[in-house]
Amino acid sequence: MNKKTALLPIVYIACLFSLQIHAKSYSEEHQKVQTLFQSDEEKTAKDAVWTAPDIFKVGGIDDGSRREGYAEYVCLTLYDYGFKGKNVWVQIIDFDRLIKGNDWVKLGEKTCQ
Repeated sequence: MNKKTALLPIVYIACLFSLQIHAKSYSEEHQKVQTLFQSDEEKTAKDAVWTAPDIFKVGGIDDGSRREGYAEYVCLTLYDYGFKGKNVWVQIIDFDRLIKGNDWVKLGEKTCQ
C-alpha cells in the first residue's frame, strides 16, 4: 500500500465531515429524502446533504454526461416527499473532486418548482 492509497480513507472521512459541517437539522421530510439518497437504493448518488432548507446537493461520479436529467429525477423524488412548490435548488456535485480536493464542482442543477 503506497502513501497515496493509505491516505484515501482519511481524506474521505475529512470530506464527509466537511459535508456534515454544512448540514443542519431540518424537517423530518428533509432527513428522509437525504437518507434515501445516501442509501444503496439510489445507485447514482454517492452522498447527499441539505446545505439550506431549499438547497439539496447530491454527490455523483462525473462520467462526462450532463446531469440536468438526473437533477430533474431528484426533483421528482423530492415531490414524492412533499417538496412540490418549495423551489428547492438541486445541485449534482462531482463526488470525486469533492473527496480529492474539497472542490464543489456542479455537474448539473435544477430548481424544482
